[in-house]
Amino acid sequence: MTKPTTITFSKGYERLQEIANEVNQAEIPVDVLGDRFAEGKGLEKALNDYLAAERARIEQIERGEEVQPFEIVSESADQESGEGSTDGGDNGDSDRLPF
Repeated sequence: MTKPTTITFSKGYERLQEIANEVNQAEIPVDVLGDRFAEGKGLEKALNDYLAAERARIEQIERGEEVQPFEIVSESADQESGEGSTDGGDNGDSDRLPF
């Protein structure tokens, strides 16, 4: 079996589009057509596998798995420990999350 060619998702997708355009627009010899078809099918499989893996990763994140843990403390505990804002002012956004 041939060692897989390493390529980014965007470059792989771009190459797949190039192959599709070449096959659809040009008269090319049958042997070249076969080579392009094989390359295109390989790229299609790799791109779909990548998307499936990323979809599974996103689903894990949505379930709260594989996320960075945070510990939320009360504002009074934050001020007692000397952490937090050093500007001394309240910008009025204390109840809002930054996203």
